[in-house]
Amino acid sequence: MTIESTRKWHIARWPALAWLETIIKLAALIIGLTVGANALSAANLAFPTGLALVQFIILIILSLGLVTAVFDRIADREIIAMIFVVVNNLGHWGMVLGLAAGSERLLVFAGLMLLGDLVKLWFIRVHNFTVRDFSPRVLYALTLFYVGGYALLILLEWMR
Repeated sequence: MTIESTRKWHIARWPALAWLETIIKLAALIIGLTVGANALSAANLAFPTGLALVQFIILIILSLGLVTAVFDRIADREIIAMIFVVVNNLGHWGMVLGLAAGSERLLVFAGLMLLGDLVKLWFIRVHNFTVRDFSPRVLYALTLFYVGGYALLILLEWMR
């Protein structure tokens, strides 16, 4: 798949709410990266069972959505967003590995990601934010999908 654009790579001017979202999510992603590195170094990965399996599947679905977001960031050619989506992917996939290794950090990870996405909804609303030809309504829907996913991960974690 080739994405071509006549736009040059650039750095956008992001408002404070966008940076707040980024900082909150970076805290979660550091957890995901650490958990993933620990899971790989321990080499004790196993397919989860029970509620952990449901969480594993939900997190894989959320992570796959972030893989597709890489192509969107390439099309938009914004450097900060591109760097962030790569780190976002690595943190999520690290957490997937962590679940396979029995990590207990999912609650904090999902809680921070949920908080970050709530800030993102606020950001979209306050700034009437849009990406290329997509309306804010599309951005609300995508973000709410992730809010629901993280909320479900948290609920399932409380049930375990």
